[in-house]
Amino acid sequence: MNFRITAQKRTFGRGTLQASRDQIELLQTALTDNEWRVGTAEVVSRYGRHELHINVTHKTATVRSKDTSTTFVGVDVNEDNVALAAITEAGMEDSIVIEYSEIKQERHEFFTIRKRMQSVGQTAFANTIQDREKRFVHDRFHQVSRRVVEWADRFEDPVFVFEDLKDMRDSIDYGTRMNRRLHSLPFAQLQDFVTYKAAWNSIPSVKIDPEYTSQECIACGHTDRSNREKKRFKCVSCGVQDHADRKAAVLISAKGLQKLDRNVPALNNLPVVRVRSQCNGASEPPVHDPVSTVRGNQTDGDSGSVSS
Repeated sequence: MNFRITAQKRTFGRGTLQASRDQIELLQTALTDNEWRVGTAEVVSRYGRHELHINVTHKTATVRSKDTSTTFVGVDVNEDNVALAAITEAGMEDSIVIEYSEIKQERHEFFTIRKRMQSVGQTAFANTIQDREKRFVHDRFHQVSRRVVEWADRFEDPVFVFEDLKDMRDSIDYGTRMNRRLHSLPFAQLQDFVTYKAAWNSIPSVKIDPEYTSQECIACGHTDRSNREKKRFKCVSCGVQDHADRKAAVLISAKGLQKLDRNVPALNNLPVVRVRSQCNGASEPPVHDPVSTVRGNQTDGDSGSVSS
């Protein structure tokens, strides 16, 4: 997209705008839709590159009441993927795991470069690398959040159910290396991106207590850290198996149902989870599915429960 801005009378600057697809689409909408207003524009020089900052505003966005929601979409945000599970009072509608392993890989490379720069005293360049990393993650999270909202929008009157991450960082303790990776990942940022994109689609959001969502069994309620090993969940009490992140998303959905005083369906027999890559949208090979034997439909008419 080409642009021209006027700094003074009969003095202007020209350039070609390079941005993420989300940002370009937002600007195009603001320029063509009467309900949007384009404000001031400013060219800023940072780290040897020029950035164009444009203020755009929208009048209003009406979000549907969460009390009228039918489909509860649980969202489990992880270091390398986001897991989604859509559940109604009648049972499981669908689930998916959207991988973004490139974010994890790029963040590790950025971290390695920063450490090398800091070790030789080049802190200014290290700060430049850190800024580049933030922009990379910001752009990828915009792409992922758009896919999340598009997926949820297929269902009848959806509501997003998120974990309340307010105190999550204080409870993370998995060793120095893992703590550094998890503490620095902006989990809340992806939640925020999904929330505001959902709002423009009139989709509401609620938050639930995240305690034990990764350890609790959805079939028997047994809670134990040994239930989970990396991406595999296997209950040590009843033997139920599932993709660990999908299982957490299902439990988050169920807690959302409980929070709004809805009936939680039986969740003993879930369909096979689909794992998709963010980079191309293609389904991954069966090796990604640790529970390829877990198949079947929901039992009609049965009720279930989940521990809170």
